[in-house]
Amino acid sequence: MSAGAAVIAEADLPEAQQLARAVVRALVGCGVRDVVLAPGSRSAPLAYALVDAEAADVLRLHVVIDERSAGFVALGLAAGSERPVAVVVTSGSAVANLHPAVVEAGHQRVPLVVVSCDRPAELVRRGASQTTEHVGMFGEGHGISRPRATAEVDEAYQAATEVARLVRASVGSARRADPPAGPGIGPVHLNVVLADPLVPAPGAPPLDLEQGRVPGGWSSSVPTPLERGPRTVLLLADGAGRLGQRLAAAGRWPVLAEPSAGIAGEAAAATLGATPALLDALGSEIDRVVVAGRPTLSRQVTALLARDDVEVVVLDPPGRPWLDVPGARHVSAAEVVEDDDAPPGPDDAGWSEAWEAAHRAVAAELDDAVVAARSGAEPLSGDVVARALTLRVAADAGLLVAGASMAIRHLDLAGVPGAAVVASRGVAGIDGTVSTAVGRALAWEGDGSVRALLGDLTFQHDVGGLARGRLEREVDVQVVVLADDGGSIFATLEHGRPEHAAAHERVFATPQAVDLGSLARGAGASHAVVTDLAGLEGALAAPVRGRSVVEVRLPREGAAPRRRALHARLVAAAREAVGG
Repeated sequence: MSAGAAVIAEADLPEAQQLARAVVRALVGCGVRDVVLAPGSRSAPLAYALVDAEAADVLRLHVVIDERSAGFVALGLAAGSERPVAVVVTSGSAVANLHPAVVEAGHQRVPLVVVSCDRPAELVRRGASQTTEHVGMFGEGHGISRPRATAEVDEAYQAATEVARLVRASVGSARRADPPAGPGIGPVHLNVVLADPLVPAPGAPPLDLEQGRVPGGWSSSVPTPLERGPRTVLLLADGAGRLGQRLAAAGRWPVLAEPSAGIAGEAAAATLGATPALLDALGSEIDRVVVAGRPTLSRQVTALLARDDVEVVVLDPPGRPWLDVPGARHVSAAEVVEDDDAPPGPDDAGWSEAWEAAHRAVAAELDDAVVAARSGAEPLSGDVVARALTLRVAADAGLLVAGASMAIRHLDLAGVPGAAVVASRGVAGIDGTVSTAVGRALAWEGDGSVRALLGDLTFQHDVGGLARGRLEREVDVQVVVLADDGGSIFATLEHGRPEHAAAHERVFATPQAVDLGSLARGAGASHAVVTDLAGLEGALAAPVRGRSVVEVRLPREGAAPRRRALHARLVAAAREAVGG
């Protein structure tokens, strides 16, 4: 406010300024503590109100110039903080650039609050510049990839009610006792119609902000014990969360955990590594599988869930099943309790010990692979990188963001159980992975460092996510890139068969002539190249300060056969350990 300017009442401010203030006040009142802003003209009133809210220390503002990246930064913040996070964009194509993040948030059940800023209704469908139809941009109806709720506001008095309704929808809460019929959590869309003038009026009073809380989640009054049963395994997949943590700690069954199941602390000691290999070795003996989360990774797990001779019990979050398995018995996660009449410990001690013995044998084989790589007897591989990296993450009590394709599959086969790993497994795309890691790092409150493991194509797809404005807070995040010159995952699939060799390199492997170091440095990150395990371990041992990229150069030629050979050795070791 300029010196000598008379303070005017908020009711006398321009309509856009009143509306923007009301929206920000309502977001803060509903528990939003982080807002990501992609700058623009039509969103200017929101930008000014957000600057004032940050100055009042009621939220953190993050400015990201690219809307697609902004959406994934907000996604990472929301997933990491377990709170609704808003992303604010201007009008036109800016809104469409959020669509990949909205789809991922829908499948991953992340409370992403999209706030699009629109021109007045009389300009829509009239050929006005930077104007298109925002409402319905992300689809209509109740599909899981669509917003859970939408609203449009053009007057300040509407903001409190509509924002509260949307945030409740995003976190799966409401003011009634019955659980919702549809999805319990996910993205929502608020379209804010702002008319000129878009700049603050002189003499505006301080922004009055009232803080509040998001209403609590659903509860159930009908507890269901998970009865003891024969030859059962517990499968913890992406999104298993606290329920998976509790069930793993109970120690009733062998625990197979996908990397992003989120099992840490004491419960992590019960989890078994190399799930694909263990299932190939012992899976035929399973009678029942209890599933928490949504399995997304290996064909071994898919085959297990499809077997007619295996009972499948799916523990669903309130509101919507995680996955549709024909013949499965679905139990609401909110209703699960321990059976107080059952004795503590494993259902079948011999069954659990067999899986433990197989796990120990597999771990020893993987450690031998690390030793072989360290000595130079074997070339450095993605699986060895995954093991070395997760050892560091577990030792540091840090966080690892896993990219899609081969990165997370290396972790599934060779990663160390107990390392804290997160991933965007909603639709399992490579979209926005760097930006998501930045968002996770901004939300991280743990002791260790935040790192990411991704392939070179995933890195190139979102390298802009590394860029930070000079006025933005620095973020500590290390990106480890598996640089094997293209899409190595396709060599492990049917497309890698010899009869498809002529097409494979061009349309599947897609080798790139890109200098990753120049990309990283251009975005303001430091960069290092490693070609052996000693170099990688040295890079991982250094403190993570600011943004850094570790480029791990790997040979793609022969990588798929070497990985198949490693998998076969793991299966053989597991079978030998149990006398198979």
